[in-house]
Amino acid sequence: MSKQKRKGDGYERELAKWLDANLFDSVGQITRTPLSGGGSHVDGAGKADLQGTPTVWVEAKRTEKFSPYAAMEQAERGIKASRSDEMPVVMQRRNGMTTESSMVVMRLGDWAALYSSWLSDCGYRVTDPEEVLSQVLAQEEYMPRHAADDRGDNVVRLLPQNGVLNGEDEDS
Repeated sequence: MSKQKRKGDGYERELAKWLDANLFDSVGQITRTPLSGGGSHVDGAGKADLQGTPTVWVEAKRTEKFSPYAAMEQAERGIKASRSDEMPVVMQRRNGMTTESSMVVMRLGDWAALYSSWLSDCGYRVTDPEEVLSQVLAQEEYMPRHAADDRGDNVVRLLPQNGVLNGEDEDS
């Protein structure tokens, strides 16, 4: 196993442990997905790097030269190939950083839905979080192909739209 692979696998384990401790009181909810990388699953698209993160597809990267768009696209390919309805989130850290100093990268529409929900829980009067995401998705559908959207065909629907989730027919 290469040094890079060992470092990446180690980061996935430490990230799983940190998230499990801080979100689920170390009950073993979040774990590293065995053999998650390398496109070895889901039609060559890989699996999420962590298991037990409800509604979130985690792509973990431990690298000095971070490529956020490539990492996000990797997560979105896995989501699309597995027909998941999870939200893509990339977590990254460099050498010498603590796990809790890791960066978290996500699409603005996803972040806005999460932040709106958080603000609502804190007592702020905000637009319904589902409405925020619906508005973002509706705007993206009518965005011309040449506009600033860099995702190509990797758009992932996180909430049902007109009773349809992930492009499935209502009859199925």
